[in-house]
Amino acid sequence: MLKLSKIHVSLVSTLGLMVATQLGLGIYNGFQPRSDERGAKAFGLAVPQEKHFQVGSVKELDRVFSNSDYTLNKASHKREVPRLYLAKLPKDMKNKAKSSNGTFIQVLLPHILKVNEKILTDRKRLVDLKEQLKTRHLRHTEKMWLMKLASDYRCKSTKIDALLMHVDIIPPSLALAQATLETGGGRSPAALSKNSTFGHMTRNNKVMKFDSLQQNVEAYVHNLNRHFAYASFRKVRAELRAKNKPLCGIKLAACLDKYSIRKAAYIQDVQGLIHKRGLDKYDVVTLEQVHLKP
Repeated sequence: MLKLSKIHVSLVSTLGLMVATQLGLGIYNGFQPRSDERGAKAFGLAVPQEKHFQVGSVKELDRVFSNSDYTLNKASHKREVPRLYLAKLPKDMKNKAKSSNGTFIQVLLPHILKVNEKILTDRKRLVDLKEQLKTRHLRHTEKMWLMKLASDYRCKSTKIDALLMHVDIIPPSLALAQATLETGGGRSPAALSKNSTFGHMTRNNKVMKFDSLQQNVEAYVHNLNRHFAYASFRKVRAELRAKNKPLCGIKLAACLDKYSIRKAAYIQDVQGLIHKRGLDKYDVVTLEQVHLKP
């Protein structure tokens, strides 16, 4: 009986430690800020609350934007847009007049900026790490992070300079122009039924379906940052960075001859739309931030 009692006590103690450990991890993870929050705070900013929502009509969508004081005119002047993320486009988008694609741009812009914000957080960490390596060696956790980043971006090297070629943003002007062309301003069946706004195709040559508009934007950005077909795009982007020049959507569009079978004609259409709609003004826009007091 004594031996059995000791075993029983040992088992109870072990189980207690396991439960306590799991609870501790749960509490720790629960209080961990999201990656975008950590990135914003690294820049001395606080992230306002995000709003993920769905609507049943364009009229309802316009009401959400109005209640949030979100217009493209204000966005271009304030250089900030609210963190509003629509899950999927309302079906009656197909009825909107083709003369204006403003609502579609309003919908997609926050999604593009959100993906870019996360990338800039990783890019800043890479740049900081490159500077620190002048005086010290890589830590184990840093090596593991570089390996994961290389895997995520399908980069063959874990060297920071190689990763910096991949880990960079896509100018909103370019993304907005491509999405507008691919979907007719959000009116195509692919956009409305499959959340696909960038012409993604499966291996069976069918339109790829996404769970949300956000997932669709992430796939588009990853495609340009990872696929071997866009190596020249990444090279030109890196050259602009090296010269401390802004990432110009019109210049980078010239590198997308493999994006469409229309090749040069497609590039001309993308560049023409950026110029005609003045989409480059959104390249200097960021997501709404709250500046922290020093």
